[in-house]
This record gives sequence, structure tokens and C-alpha cells, in this order.
Amino acid sequence: MAVLREVSELLYPAVCETIAALDLDSKDAAAVKLAKQYARTIDEQPPGKAYAGTIRWLGPELHKILESLGATPAARAAMKTGQASGNANVSKLDELRAARRA
Repeated sequence: MAVLREVSELLYPAVCETIAALDLDSKDAAAVKLAKQYARTIDEQPPGKAYAGTIRWLGPELHKILESLGATPAARAAMKTGQASGNANVSKLDELRAARRA
């Protein structure tokens, strides 16, 4: 049986609103669908241990997808400065290789 919750507590409507505000094309459809499914799955869990476990495992995955779509503050800031989005750490060796190529 589904537990009724306040809409303001749900992730799915917030994810849909965020995605709608982005300028995405059909090439992003799979990532959009996955983000919505993660949010829906999290929202469908009843409060308690199952919900906490779902948030623990799917929350970071949802965040990664939103980041790849440019839907997080860090991703938008990285796009403005021209940096790659994500938490990819560039090794010193990779920096030296890039500098040599340039």
C-alpha cells in the first residue's frame, strides 16, 4: 500500500521541473528517462529503512546523471568556466601530456 506524502517531499516532480528547464535535445532522452526513473523509485519507497537504503544507493546515481545533464550547480558553474563537468581528477601526468600537445 502506498504511503501518502507531501508533494514538496518528493524528488520526481523536482527532477521533472529541473529537466524541463534545461535545453536538452533527443540525444539526452535516455539519461533523462533514467533520472526520472531513479527519482520515481526513490519516491515509491515507504519511509523507514527501505527508503534510507534506496536514498543511499540511488541518490548518488541520480546526482551523477543530473550532473552529466548540467542540472546541478557545480555542473553549471563548470560549463560557464569551460571546465569539464564531473569530479574527474586529472593526474599530473595527464596535465603534462596535454601541455605538451598544446
